[in-house]
Amino acid sequence: MKSRTQPLSMRLPTLLLGLSAAIGLSSAQAQGAAPTFYADALPVFQKNCVACHQPDGPDVGGISAPMPLNDYAQAKIWAPLIKNALITGYMPPWGAHERHRGEFKDERYIDDDELNLLVAWVDGGALEGNPADAASHTLAASDGTTELPNSGWWIGDPDLVVQFDRPVHVEDDVMDWQPTIQMPVPPGAHDEPKWVASAELDPGGPWVHHIVSSHMGVGVPGRGPFSYPEGWGVLLPEDPFITVNMHYHKNPGEGTAVNDLTRAGFVFYKDGAVIDHVVETNLLPNSGWTIPPGDPNYKVTNTHDIDEDIFLLSMGPHMHYRGKAMRYEVEYPDGEREVLLWVPKYDFNWQFLYEYKEPKFIPAGSTLHMSWWFDNSKENRWNPDPMAAVEYGPTTTDEMANARIYFAPTKKRGIVVGGEIPGDVLAAARDDDERRRSRANLLDQSKDDLNWLTEDGVNGR
Repeated sequence: MKSRTQPLSMRLPTLLLGLSAAIGLSSAQAQGAAPTFYADALPVFQKNCVACHQPDGPDVGGISAPMPLNDYAQAKIWAPLIKNALITGYMPPWGAHERHRGEFKDERYIDDDELNLLVAWVDGGALEGNPADAASHTLAASDGTTELPNSGWWIGDPDLVVQFDRPVHVEDDVMDWQPTIQMPVPPGAHDEPKWVASAELDPGGPWVHHIVSSHMGVGVPGRGPFSYPEGWGVLLPEDPFITVNMHYHKNPGEGTAVNDLTRAGFVFYKDGAVIDHVVETNLLPNSGWTIPPGDPNYKVTNTHDIDEDIFLLSMGPHMHYRGKAMRYEVEYPDGEREVLLWVPKYDFNWQFLYEYKEPKFIPAGSTLHMSWWFDNSKENRWNPDPMAAVEYGPTTTDEMANARIYFAPTKKRGIVVGGEIPGDVLAAARDDDERRRSRANLLDQSKDDLNWLTEDGVNGR
């Protein structure tokens, strides 16, 4: 029997903010005192913000938070901008509509009372309070990932780390460049196929717009490391190279050249673990359309038939600067339709992967319906050129309508890690990377090109 999640009730967040409007007041506020950093604001920052806003915070798709919010001096300096980011909805960044609260992992909704409290703290003068008050509440994020592990990787100690043979030089005149590059595997480090439990892409800097790998998924702004649910995984063949498609994007001009040394880390399943679900992915793109100049609400649609029972693991909508909104729906065999994901305010700067807390069952005979909306008008402040007719294309000034999904057939494979790997699984894993290489012109890093050498070494590392 299929399980269908009913949408949660829509909340109407209170934006008439102030001390008198706050809900769930702290003891200090209940007594009429202005909230302080250590007693009131810090617990909210710890819960909602510090996973990113911390010293040496995570580099998520080339983006790092500009200030730590577990530090009073920094929080006070940034207080006016914190308030503005909260009341405009810019922070915390999360695209899924409120109706999806509770459905996806690592969701970034902030409760109304918490938002109100932070605004009241700013309006009250961003007071420090007593540092001893910090001991009265828990300072760890609920997911345990507030502090970077000693390994320097959010996935812990990687079993395998790969990087470019040498830094990739992105020339002054480059605005948009998408080379395919092979990361050599250190000799003896990966001599047999391994099942990937977690993978992390470590981009060299903010000029790395996104990274695509058949074994590591996609690295874009807003997406951190990816860990598969227990019993789910992808097979990494014994290959001397890991192939990645890089997308560099920066402002061209004299002195803008950068050198990139992107890395990747893997954690593998240990022998004896059981892989029941071999993860597959599908980009589900739609092309062949043209957005007219100035159109504020151009819509593109696509469908995809599900021909076997699957568990849907996650969804990753992708558009560029003119992307406005995106929706996934499923039409079940009986004709009933359900919204799987509604992103009403798509933000090119935060391209999240929405992973279900529990993989969602989709029966054979269902149809996925995808809808994208684009704003090519002058009212879109990110629009490179409202007078241009825009088509599907690879550069950031083109557009895309992609609806990537990660999924697996529901039938359990029961593959024991360390034992024999089914032939179809091994062949598919090997063929996937080979197809990626054959479709692209690989960047040859063996050429005698010394442009990447600089006095200061590798920029951004």
